[in-house]
Amino acid sequence: MKTFSAAHALVLATTAGQGLAAVKQGISDSIYNRLVGMATISQAAYADLCNIPATITTVNKIYNPQTDINGWVLRDDTRREIITVFRGTGSGKNLDLDTNYTLAALDTLPKCTGCAVHGGYYLGWLSVQDQVESFVQQQAKNYPDYALTVTGHSLGASMAAITAAQLSATYGNISLYTFGEPRTGNQAYASYVNQAFNTGSPETTRFFRVTHANDGIPNLPPVEQGYVHAGVEYWSVDPYSAQNTYICTGNGAQCCEGQGGQGVNDAHVTYFGMASGACSW
Repeated sequence: MKTFSAAHALVLATTAGQGLAAVKQGISDSIYNRLVGMATISQAAYADLCNIPATITTVNKIYNPQTDINGWVLRDDTRREIITVFRGTGSGKNLDLDTNYTLAALDTLPKCTGCAVHGGYYLGWLSVQDQVESFVQQQAKNYPDYALTVTGHSLGASMAAITAAQLSATYGNISLYTFGEPRTGNQAYASYVNQAFNTGSPETTRFFRVTHANDGIPNLPPVEQGYVHAGVEYWSVDPYSAQNTYICTGNGAQCCEGQGGQGVNDAHVTYFGMASGACSW
């Protein structure tokens, strides 16, 4: 894996064309630990939720055999939280979704005017929408004071983003954590999500879009095809730590997208030292 020191990252951010005003080095230990916690669940999803914290109960399995979308609804009674997590790419059927870059109208969310999302992931969402909404509704009804959280890595990150956008029309207290997320939709979609999740500043955001070093997947699909990112980017460089995590709120080319990564590389499959499905943590 290409090594990114904190000093190297700062130089890269400076030379990306936007200066340091929109790039801040270092985050609090509490936010860092939260990112690591969500990354643990997202990476464990590749191996049937191996080694997730003992405080978390598995409530429902989300699955569609036609698209091979896999996910779970979990509950953490210690944190008073209902968590929906999606697995990333794990099959040829998933790869077919990954490579369908045709923008599709987000018809399941009419209030998102002009919104279009990744065509493959929209097919994935349609294939499990009824399950997700039913399972989340059941848990929210039984635990009305619990917060809702959605998370995932790679394909699972875009599934999480579309899911969170959809649920935001019904529920207010939702947070979204994605890892190695591809560009999920067009500008109208990104604007809707940014408003719904208060991404105007790191102090208010409820959408934490986590990237790592030169992960190549956040560079896909191409911006030339109408895709943009949403959320506040939290860029982790090696050696990973709270101090070596950057908050990027300006031009995306300053941080992960500016490092020239291409496709699925070492930086994509490993977040905070945890490889997808390896369960070695």
